[in-house]
Amino acid sequence: MLFNESAETLLGYRAGDVIGRSTIVLYENEDRAREIMREMRKRGGTAAGFESALRTKDGGTIPVLMSASVLLDKDGAETGMVAFATDLRARKREEGELRRTHDELEKRVEERTTELKTARERLQYLMTVTPAIVYTNQASDYTCTFVSENVSRIMGFSAWEMLEDKDFWTVRLHPEDAPHVFAEMPPLIEQGGGAVEYRFRHRDGHYIWIQDTFRVIQDDQGRPFEIVGSWADISGRKQAEQALGERMAVMNDLETLVGASPAIIYTTQVTGDYACTFVSENLDSIMGYAPWEMRDDKKFWVKRLHPEDADRVFGDLDRLIKQGGGSLEYRFRHRDGHYIWIQDTLTVTHDSEGKPQEIVGSWADVSDRKRVEAELQRLAEQVELRNRFIRETFGRYLTDEVVDTVLESPSGLQMGGEKRKITMMMTDLRGFTSLSERLPPERVVALLNRYLTTMISIIKQYQGTIDEFIGDAIFVLFGAPVWKENDGERAVACAVAMQLAMAEINRQNRAEDLPEIEMGIGVHSGQVVVGNIGSPERMKYGVVGNNVNLTSRVQSFTTGGQVLISEVTRQEVGSILKLGKEMEVKAKGIEHPVTLYEVLGIGGSHKLLLSDSVETFVLLTDEVPFRYEVVEASEIDGTTHKGRLTKLAAKSAEAKLDGPVPELSNLKMQFLDVPGSVYAKIVGTVDGNDTDVCLRFTSVPPETESFLRGLLAPKPAEVALKKTQASRQRSVSSA
Repeated sequence: MLFNESAETLLGYRAGDVIGRSTIVLYENEDRAREIMREMRKRGGTAAGFESALRTKDGGTIPVLMSASVLLDKDGAETGMVAFATDLRARKREEGELRRTHDELEKRVEERTTELKTARERLQYLMTVTPAIVYTNQASDYTCTFVSENVSRIMGFSAWEMLEDKDFWTVRLHPEDAPHVFAEMPPLIEQGGGAVEYRFRHRDGHYIWIQDTFRVIQDDQGRPFEIVGSWADISGRKQAEQALGERMAVMNDLETLVGASPAIIYTTQVTGDYACTFVSENLDSIMGYAPWEMRDDKKFWVKRLHPEDADRVFGDLDRLIKQGGGSLEYRFRHRDGHYIWIQDTLTVTHDSEGKPQEIVGSWADVSDRKRVEAELQRLAEQVELRNRFIRETFGRYLTDEVVDTVLESPSGLQMGGEKRKITMMMTDLRGFTSLSERLPPERVVALLNRYLTTMISIIKQYQGTIDEFIGDAIFVLFGAPVWKENDGERAVACAVAMQLAMAEINRQNRAEDLPEIEMGIGVHSGQVVVGNIGSPERMKYGVVGNNVNLTSRVQSFTTGGQVLISEVTRQEVGSILKLGKEMEVKAKGIEHPVTLYEVLGIGGSHKLLLSDSVETFVLLTDEVPFRYEVVEASEIDGTTHKGRLTKLAAKSAEAKLDGPVPELSNLKMQFLDVPGSVYAKIVGTVDGNDTDVCLRFTSVPPETESFLRGLLAPKPAEVALKKTQASRQRSVSSA
């Protein structure tokens, strides 16, 4: 075996250590030695550039590059081999260093890829939950090239619909807004961006007010290339502006100022100081701050809130976070020191457990709108002062409804009127004129004030308008100045309630030794002229027309405690009425007969029922003669007739007359040797005989009342007879 000096240096052996020994000693094992022989045989006896390893004298291994050839004898048999080994340790070290460098590079690439993926997912997430829709369009024809996914949640359209239809935006503009939008867009594109407001059609067909804020990206030659913008839903603000404009008619000349600026998108923590985790780049152009300033300073937002707004904002934020989002307004300090009014619209995201995780929101500059609101508030306060003066000045003389009409309508104090179908009610106290003549003035006023105070309260409860007081009579309107569908129903219910209240009024009258009083009520519905009547110096809100006169006629046919309504009113109210007697009368000034109905109660939501007042008649042993005259429309015909009372009750009587008198006629009666005149109304006939009638007293002076009570008092013989009958009854019971 040949072993040169280089081999000695490489492996540490001396030639004498290995010459004569098997070559296996130079390899780690027998298999590696055989591997070299196989390579040589496989390659035809020579193997070049074959990597292997040799064992050093100290037991280590050295990587080497082997070149070997088989030695053959003259007969071609293998006698040995010759091999050359090149030390590969330096190269192996270089390869290891390269491999480590490669692995580190791959790791950094993988980490950067993960960061980019996370950032992309974060951006997509923000684009989904932010209140503003972000988009890009071609500057030439407005074809959409990108739109955030939240367009589906806000507008109802899928993002692909907007991307695939090049006319998507143009065809959904409101037809009334399209001309001014297309006129405003080119100048804004030339100047590099701006904002425009218009209505855009939602998928379900209704229109949403959009504040479209955008900037223009230019190509290498400085020409407009692409539009990058955002949509903000300002429908609520537009509705508020419209409502303010309608309510404040005196301010129609004021221009509507709306703060239009790009939306700042941000995310913050939900607790602590609400530290910012993300903010869009336009913070610099709007607020004057670099985005990193807001991100790096945890108290950036808290320190710049206006001190007067801070407590309110923190309280509102807690509430909004609990309910999942909303909007609030406050002042925020600009870099140059002045404060800007901000409309902060936010959404709260939640973690997998449903706990608030992050606030995602947008800022809009509403400083101009706030200035307009302040001006509107100032003017509203002036209008309120004017209204208060009018209400305090005229409220004592007009009903609340009439005063409200004057205040609400700019033409409320103008002359004129309109035709309208309303329901009217006329009330009147029976015999009050003669009663007032017999009482001291202070007693008359006390009696009348108690009555009117109670009646006015009930009329207001049923939303009637008191047109005027005519002595002890009250004329009430239902349907003017404010018309409602149930005017007739409320009028009849009010009339029944007023009659029911008379019991308490008379109870108080008896307690103060005042006479009891009765009231008749007539209700009618029809078309009248309603409005301000008079002159510029003195006018009155009221009604005129034939139906006003007919209402008075209906009332004139009533007796004390009775409510009569016309056929028109009966049809207006319907089946909830409980009716008594139906009658057909001939009213003065009315060409055709009028059908009237006695109301006993009203159902529905009112549930009011007049108490039954059935009187017991006493047969008079001796008929009581009297003289009478027929009263027509408060005028006495002057012809005296004779009659006789046959039966008597507390407030009614039956009588025989000289001749027939129409039902519901009024009689002025005079009893022989009894001072004072009695007034009564014919309310029916007895057994169909025209001359045998039933009377209802409407006015009885004290002297006549004593006389009639005497007729009703039992005679001494009758009292004795009743006592005897009672004694006999007790005896029978004892047996």
